[in-house]
Amino acid sequence: MQRGRRGAYIHHDIVSGRLRARKGARLAALISGGTIPDSFDYDVVLEPTNTFIGTVNEDFAIESVPGDVFLLGNHSWRILKVNGGKVRVEDAGGLPPTIPFWFGEAPGKSVEFSEAVSRLREELSQKIGDIKDFIKEDDLVDNFSNDSWKEESLSWLTEEIGLSLEAADQLVVYMATVKATLGLIPTHKKLVIERFFDEAGAMHLVVHSSYGSRLNRAWGLALRKRFCRKFNFELQAVAGEDSIVLSLGATHSFPLEEVYQYLHHSSIRNVLTQALLDAPMFEVRWRWNASTALAVLRRWTSKKVPPAVQRIHSEDLIAQVFPDQIACLENVVGEREIPDHPLVNQTIYDCLYEAMDIENLENLLVDIHSGEIDLNTRDLTEPSPLSQQILNARPYAFLDDVPLEERRTHAVQNRRWLDPSEAAELGQLDPEAIKIVKEEACPEAESANDSHDALVICGFLTAEEGKINGWKLFFDQLISENRAT
Repeated sequence: MQRGRRGAYIHHDIVSGRLRARKGARLAALISGGTIPDSFDYDVVLEPTNTFIGTVNEDFAIESVPGDVFLLGNHSWRILKVNGGKVRVEDAGGLPPTIPFWFGEAPGKSVEFSEAVSRLREELSQKIGDIKDFIKEDDLVDNFSNDSWKEESLSWLTEEIGLSLEAADQLVVYMATVKATLGLIPTHKKLVIERFFDEAGAMHLVVHSSYGSRLNRAWGLALRKRFCRKFNFELQAVAGEDSIVLSLGATHSFPLEEVYQYLHHSSIRNVLTQALLDAPMFEVRWRWNASTALAVLRRWTSKKVPPAVQRIHSEDLIAQVFPDQIACLENVVGEREIPDHPLVNQTIYDCLYEAMDIENLENLLVDIHSGEIDLNTRDLTEPSPLSQQILNARPYAFLDDVPLEERRTHAVQNRRWLDPSEAAELGQLDPEAIKIVKEEACPEAESANDSHDALVICGFLTAEEGKINGWKLFFDQLISENRAT
C-alpha cells in the first residue's frame, strides 16, 4: 500500500478470478501479525548480565535520565542508559525510588452500572430531603451539628445497602454537600451544568453527566468542536466517568442554558466524526489498525521496528490514503473530506463505538430536546464537590493534546473540605462584593481625555452619571471640541 502495487501482499488475478500470495506475504504475517496493539514499552534490562526485568512506558523512559532510581516489581533500580528501546539499569541498593507510570485504556462504566449509580443517587437524594428544610440562613452550622437530618439515609445505607456506618456517614455528608451546592444531585434524569471562574479570571464549565466515560468522551469532544466553531477558540476539555469540564478564556460570555442546545441528534454523528480527527485517539487507533492490516510492520527480519519508525510509517500511510488529516490547516476549507477507505472507516468506527458511545449519545440528545430530562444550570463562586475529581483528572482523560503542566484547571483553587453549611453559600452572591465590583468597573476620569476613553469603552454615559462623577466640565470640553455629542 505504501509502495504501490509492489508493496501489496496479495496478487489479484482479475482474468481467472484468483488470489495469490506475493513474495514476503507469509513472512510478514508470521513476524508482524496479530491484533494486540503495540504499547511501545521499553524493556528494562539489568547490567551486566543482560537479564530482562520488565517494561516501562515509553514516555517514562524518554523523560528519565541516567542516575534516576525507580521502582519495578518490589525492587528499586538505578538507570544507567536509555537507548534502542531498552532501559539499562543496575541494582539501586534499596535507595528511595520514584514510581513509574504507564498510559493505557481501561473500560469505562457500562450502561447498566451507570444506571445503578444514578438510581443510588436518586434514592439517596430523596432520603436526604429538601436542603431548604434544614438549612436556615442565620443558623447553618447549628442545624448541621444536629445529625437528625441524616438518620433516615444512614439507616437505609447500613441496613439495605450494607455499608458500614463510617462509610455511610461520609457518603451522606458528601451528597448533602453536593445537594446544598447545586440544589440537586445529578442523575440520568437530572443534568446540571455549573460555571465558575479561576484565579486568572478564565471560565470553566462542568457538565455533571453520570453516563460513563465513553459517552462523556463523545459529548465532550462534540461540545469542544461546537465551542471552537462558535468562538474560534481551541478550548481544553476533559471527560471522566461522571462529568466533563470545558476550560475557556476570560473573554467568553454566553447564557448557560444555550449549551444544552449546541448539539442535535440529527447532526451529532458528523460533528463528532470531524472532532475525533483532531483527537489523540484517532492517531493511536490508526496505527493499531495499520499494524493489524500489515500496512505498518512491527518487525523487519529478526528485529523489532522502533516506535519512532512505526509512527513515521503510519504517518506516511495516512498521507497517502487520507491527505486532509495531516494537511496544512491553511489549505483545509470547511470540514475534512473523509475518503471511503477500509482503514479509515475502521478507525473511525473504533473511535465512535469502542472509545466512545455514539449511539447512547444520540439517544441522550433526543431526550434532551424532547424535554424528558430536567436541565439545570448553576453559576457558582467556586467549584462544587462533584467537580473536584474532573478538575484533577490525569492525562488519560484529556480530550486534547495539551500537556498536564499547561492545563487551565491548575488555576482553579479547591478546598480540601466543604461541609453542607458552607456549600449552601457557593451559589449566593455577596451584596458587598457586588458593590465593590461595580465600583471597580466604573471608569475614573481626571481629564477630558479620560472621559473620552470612558465614552469609547461604554458607548454612552447619561448626564446623571456625569453629574454624579463630577464630569460635567469634561463633557462640555468634549462637546466644544466635537469629540462627543
